[in-house]
Amino acid sequence: MKRLVIEHTGFGVRGAVLEERDLLELIDADALGDWVTDALFVGRADAVDVKLNAAFLDCGLAQHAFLGAKDARHLAGEYEKRPIGRFVRQGDRVVVQGMREPVEGKGARVTTDVKLFGFHMIYRPHGTPPESAPVRGRERVLLQERGERLFPQGGVTLRKLAGEVDDATLEAELARLEGRWRAMEREAAEAKRPGRLTADEHAVERLLRGLVEPGLRRIEVADEELFARCRALLEGPLAPHGIELVRLDARQGAFEQTDVEDAVARALAREAPLRGGGRLLIEPTSACTAIDVDGEGREALDLNLDAAREIARQLRLRNLGGTVIVDFVDLPTKPQRQRLEEGLKRAFRDDPVAVQIYPMSPLGIVQLSRARRGRSLDALLRGICRHCEGTGREPSLRAAAEELLGGLRRGSSGLSEVRVGRDLLLYLEKELGEGLRPLLGGARLVIDPGQEPGGFSFGGD
Repeated sequence: MKRLVIEHTGFGVRGAVLEERDLLELIDADALGDWVTDALFVGRADAVDVKLNAAFLDCGLAQHAFLGAKDARHLAGEYEKRPIGRFVRQGDRVVVQGMREPVEGKGARVTTDVKLFGFHMIYRPHGTPPESAPVRGRERVLLQERGERLFPQGGVTLRKLAGEVDDATLEAELARLEGRWRAMEREAAEAKRPGRLTADEHAVERLLRGLVEPGLRRIEVADEELFARCRALLEGPLAPHGIELVRLDARQGAFEQTDVEDAVARALAREAPLRGGGRLLIEPTSACTAIDVDGEGREALDLNLDAAREIARQLRLRNLGGTVIVDFVDLPTKPQRQRLEEGLKRAFRDDPVAVQIYPMSPLGIVQLSRARRGRSLDALLRGICRHCEGTGREPSLRAAAEELLGGLRRGSSGLSEVRVGRDLLLYLEKELGEGLRPLLGGARLVIDPGQEPGGFSFGGD
């Protein structure tokens, strides 16, 4: 049975998907801060680079966003290869959607192929590109046929959850998504400067849009406001799916009560144990993620098949993307290597992002390519150790900010002040802006020179 545990972070909400006791995925839906992926922006083309065949857009972010010609063509509905100047000129204002977070000095990557997500469908206002990936599997084919019958105008892709609702529900959802897009266009036209477009949905709704799927049977929440919002959605558009809502103790964090907190700590570790014995050693680097399978004497094929399942879970949980190099224990025969390749494909079958698996080399090396989707769990919650500035990791300012805001939200009301390090205060002010004040519940943040970097302490009256 799959269940979802939702926690307030102060920046928005975080959802943990569990199957039995295994933590499968951890997803953030921020309402405040600098997140880019899936967000909508009105951008201004400040430069068009013919050599790169791309435009650089001011989207109100710290760095200009990158819009390649391939991702700009949706504006014109022309899907053959064309120069960037055919779609965007310097000074143009365009509505774009975030594809990739800024990384290592590079700005965010954006696209004009806007996708608005509903619970049961994905709506593309500019239509579906003709070279979209082919649909495979009987269930997907049936959903595609149903979508084409209901919405012959195109631009609609039915999601798995659509198989559990009637046509009227789908038609009503498309009407809501079309209305949302019209509101976004109006906002972009009236915007005085480039920047993020205002979302018309709460972070809880955005989170559930990404995580509610067939098989999810229960949602667990501690925070009173989040509980009320979840109940409204489960009694409204999600009512046909019969998902149970469980109220946890509001005096404790939901992750703490459900052991998710400990599971997250394990997901940040270098080592991941295998159930049948052995372990994975996971080493993310700037170029790729390297994974070594250590069997401690186990039979090679059984060990590798066990490792394949755990690798799929760990990559999804840690949100690791890009190139992944796995050093499996050597398999002497071709049939054994084929069994492992088939096992890997099964393990990644339910991964929500695209995964490409390449054949095993004679030395037991398998290369995977997993699409990047937002920040990795490590990048979100940890940073470079300030003491050694080497390979060590320690909690990030984001993690410290979430702990501070969580303490205020759960029973620390009435405090007159919170003593914080200067770096933590500057981080909170920069990331949350005017949204910080309501989260403090009347408390003042006071710089304490005696605090460690990222440190804080609650004070009394």
